[in-house]
Amino acid sequence: MEYIVIPSKSKSETAFLMSLLKKMQQEATTLSADEMEDLAFIAALKEAEKTSKGSLTKVKEHLNKIAKSK
Repeated sequence: MEYIVIPSKSKSETAFLMSLLKKMQQEATTLSADEMEDLAFIAALKEAEKTSKGSLTKVKEHLNKIAKSK
């Protein structure tokens, strides 16, 4: 399955796009900016796990360092 992300700036624009996709008999859903950020972060973590340089432990350690510096 492939996904298409269509950003919109207003609720009316979102409603229009959702209606259009429904008329085209396409499955559609909306995501908030926070949900999109979470999905992108999870995807990055999964990708990092596949490389020899990345690991979830290393990412967590780096994030802890960043959090402590603030």
